[in-house]
Amino acid sequence: MARVAAIDIAKASGMVCLRVPHDTIEGRRVQQGWNVASTTNVILELGDRLVCQGVERVVMEATGNYWRPFFYLLWKPAAFGAGWSTPVT
Repeated sequence: MARVAAIDIAKASGMVCLRVPHDTIEGRRVQQGWNVASTTNVILELGDRLVCQGVERVVMEATGNYWRPFFYLLWKPAAFGAGWSTPVT
């Protein structure tokens, strides 16, 4: 998988890391990191951004139930190929 993202989820926010191939240098990757709020609109905007970047897989790490808003708002079987796997708890 060439285009992946990871989200470290806390109570009020999530730290996102995106890794995609470099535009001009073959074999190189570009990594971006940013913080997002755990609000419905922001999570939906994150989903749009990940789809626009062609992300194929998203992994999440969270304590407790804080992963739920991210998972249920982002999980769209049509958006990320066949969809994501069931979360590991």
